Amino acid sequence: MFFSISTTPGIKKFLDPLSDSSDILFRNVLDASYDSILITEADLDAPKIVYVNPAFCRMTGYEASEVIGKSPKILQGKLTDTKVTSKLREALEAGESYEAHAVNYRKDGSLFHLQWRTSPVMDEDGSVSHYMAVQRDITDEVRLMGRLKRKAELDSLTNLLSRGAGNEDLEDMLERADEEGEDVTLIMLDIDHFKSINDSAGHATGDHVIRSVAKIIDGRTRGNDLAIRWGGEEFMCVLWATPLNGARLVGESIRKAVSRESIENIDSVTISGGVVQYEPGETASNLADRVDKKLYEAKSSGRNQIVS
Repeated sequence: MFFSISTTPGIKKFLDPLSDSSDILFRNVLDASYDSILITEADLDAPKIVYVNPAFCRMTGYEASEVIGKSPKILQGKLTDTKVTSKLREALEAGESYEAHAVNYRKDGSLFHLQWRTSPVMDEDGSVSHYMAVQRDITDEVRLMGRLKRKAELDSLTNLLSRGAGNEDLEDMLERADEEGEDVTLIMLDIDHFKSINDSAGHATGDHVIRSVAKIIDGRTRGNDLAIRWGGEEFMCVLWATPLNGARLVGESIRKAVSRESIENIDSVTISGGVVQYEPGETASNLADRVDKKLYEAKSSGRNQIVS
């Protein structure tokens, strides 16, 4: 929970070195706070920082003298969400507090995540004289949640994306493709005669085959592509900025690499695949159905081939 106080003295008095003992006590409390505290003037168009506490300096790497008189925008950067800052302004214009998570930048340029609450501060006459932001660095918590989320998104056997997470990412990629007019292609791959492999060599060997194929797929897709274990012995590759011919070459590269793979207790492993290109406005479900039909063509016409 944030450090909070129910009432404040006039900030002008608080900043006055000749303040009375109650104002000095108030300042000492803010200085000792675990949470970062920043106070600005009430000018929303050109706010200037008038106070930061030691916790702010520890969190950001700035000395107080380096930020006093500057705009809080000194902490913002390319990943700072402008939607959040716009909502903050709307709330403050309405005389309301606003709480959110945001990305800011330290003096050394490193990114950090923070939770903050900014509130209007009233002067003795009841008018807004300043704004106070109480902030807490939550970078470690965000990274931990990111690791846990990523772990939940990955298939436990192959470390490829799980079908659920992959399908969500596919939908996001298609939306981005519509916005940017970029090509997206799908490759669906299936291990040939996988049931026979399991029956003859055992499930442990079957798992080894799946992991081996997954490793080949992962090695032939890029960081901005998606490599998904679609289910059982099926895999899906979603290629960004790749036309149909390029995707077919990737599919053939994977197919050939799998056929060359040497796996103990298995004479040979082959895969079949289908390739399709995304049509603008098409749903992820329809796209997956189309590539599944191409895979079926590859299976039904002899296996160990890529059909587009």
